[in-house]
Amino acid sequence: MFAFQELYKKISEPPILAEKDQFFIKLAESEGEIEKALRLRYKIFNLEQGKGLESANDFGIDRDEFDKYCMHLIVVEKKTGEVVGTYRIHFGQIASSAIGFYSAREFEIKGIELIANESIEVGRSCVSPKYRTGSVVALLWRGINELLLRSKMNYLFGCVSLETTSPADGWALYEYFKKNNGISNLLYSFPSEKFMLPRCTDNEIREVMADEKRISDIIPPLFKGYLRLGTKICGEPAFDNEFGTIDFFIILNLHEIPQRYSKHFNTEGQK
Repeated sequence: MFAFQELYKKISEPPILAEKDQFFIKLAESEGEIEKALRLRYKIFNLEQGKGLESANDFGIDRDEFDKYCMHLIVVEKKTGEVVGTYRIHFGQIASSAIGFYSAREFEIKGIELIANESIEVGRSCVSPKYRTGSVVALLWRGINELLLRSKMNYLFGCVSLETTSPADGWALYEYFKKNNGISNLLYSFPSEKFMLPRCTDNEIREVMADEKRISDIIPPLFKGYLRLGTKICGEPAFDNEFGTIDFFIILNLHEIPQRYSKHFNTEGQK
């Protein structure tokens, strides 16, 4: 864990990454802060969505084997100290020297070893229901941005989930990305055997694709945010039985962010 501690020390000063209104975002510094993030994840994934880890019900905490190798972004309400938003950050150089990437349990990913040391994997994002518009969501993006700048990483990747469980929706969205140059040529992903999304007929796929509003509705707000930045999928969708979600593996090349957003990520002029 020495490499983890050195990296954390390098990027955690100053501890507050950004502030907005009555909130600030930081990296969790203590077990107590991490536990608050894990309890928020449990409330959202298990209690609200009914899709979390079954083991989380024992203690009201969403925790898996990857958490101890990750850093945890938390949005904190200044007056109460309540954690109202969180994002799990897994640095590639840590993953490569430990148990690998979370995404690799769901997908076979070709080429990931070539960029691992200049990448972060993100996941387990959630926001308290009453704060899902405005400052908290904006701070999560700003927090990721600041970490990328401090660590000088070039790539961001991870799994994103759809809110639908219809195979036709998942396959139609995949075909939509194929048609609209939305597939990365940097990495290639394919669902592992246990995560295969059942196939459906071509007619079912065409029916979904013919409805533009339905295609738009299939893509959740977080996924749309990634797409605006130039994020691409890396291959076919998977089905996560544990969470009951259709997932895509995505990648964002920070040097391909559209100019109107690049100033926020400070990528202009970087090499």
